[in-house]
Amino acid sequence: MKLATYSRLTGFCFLAVLASVWAIASWLLPVDGDLARVGGYAENEFGWRAPQTTFEKNLFHVTTDLKDYDRYYDVVLLGDSFSCDQEGRRFGWQNYFINRTGLSMIVIDTRRYWPQEIMACEAFKKFPPKLFIFESVERYLHERVAYFSKEAAPEKKAAPAPLEPLFANAKPPGVLPREEAAKTKPGFDPDHVLGHLGAIFQRRLHLNNQVIEIPLAKPGLFSSPNDRDLLVYFDESRKKDLKESDFSDLRGGISVFQKIIESNGVTRFVLLIAPDKTSSYAPYLKNPQDATVNLVAEIAKDPSLPVPRTDKILTEAIASGIPDVYLSNDSHWGSHGHRLFAKALADFLGAPDKN
Repeated sequence: MKLATYSRLTGFCFLAVLASVWAIASWLLPVDGDLARVGGYAENEFGWRAPQTTFEKNLFHVTTDLKDYDRYYDVVLLGDSFSCDQEGRRFGWQNYFINRTGLSMIVIDTRRYWPQEIMACEAFKKFPPKLFIFESVERYLHERVAYFSKEAAPEKKAAPAPLEPLFANAKPPGVLPREEAAKTKPGFDPDHVLGHLGAIFQRRLHLNNQVIEIPLAKPGLFSSPNDRDLLVYFDESRKKDLKESDFSDLRGGISVFQKIIESNGVTRFVLLIAPDKTSSYAPYLKNPQDATVNLVAEIAKDPSLPVPRTDKILTEAIASGIPDVYLSNDSHWGSHGHRLFAKALADFLGAPDKN
């Protein structure tokens, strides 16, 4: 083959690839959900279409550095992505909780810091909060809490702070959320196209199985064009290995965790669980064996534990026909789910509700 001919063919192939990438970029919507991004699923298929209710700005402070925790906050929240990674969307559940209660809050990432590190902070000891919240997604709850069952609880448990002073002098901001429409314009981002194609190839070749599709028996649970399949992280299935002894260790760990936090006689402890999709949508899965255990219900067998029934308020909303309680393209909730999660906590604490 002559050099000139080879050069022309190479140039033609390059232009064809470039044109293909541009064509896909002119169709592919900007990435929004973690499941769509990690699993290589198009937002055109799994992106939400119903409007979400957002706040103009977040009412809480997230930090990734404990040095930022240097003053008093009414609430210290140690949580995972359900609490720390929702700033960009501006409908995180903390906004709804603070908007109702008026409590100040700092949010710390439990994927970076252990509870013991928070309790050892000078600010926590010098300015103990009224409320300490440990939030965890359901599938990682056992490994994050059950080990406390092997630790020694404080010998003398101080009387927990009564609930009423928790809201004394608090001034709810009364912010009015607003509706935000779904993004339905193509992103024209070649980098996103290449990343998307790479994720698709990895999934097709079984090199990346982090996200799986589970068929649904009931349509209409999501506002996405594809409302027939449930996207979830594969590790939700790890709960299927839990036994009754694990549930017992979990309940024991929560009890010890509570006693440690409340031993200062000032701070009240609450454990918040973000239920997995495979437990929240269990009644609507085409194959019942895809469902996983409801750990909130298992923990609730000991009614003395400070664990709001977040499972009930979310599943009741799903059963009522509210779409996007969880987002189709994401492992997290839509604005409805965040609002209900906050309501479960606020109701549990007896917060006034003027709405």
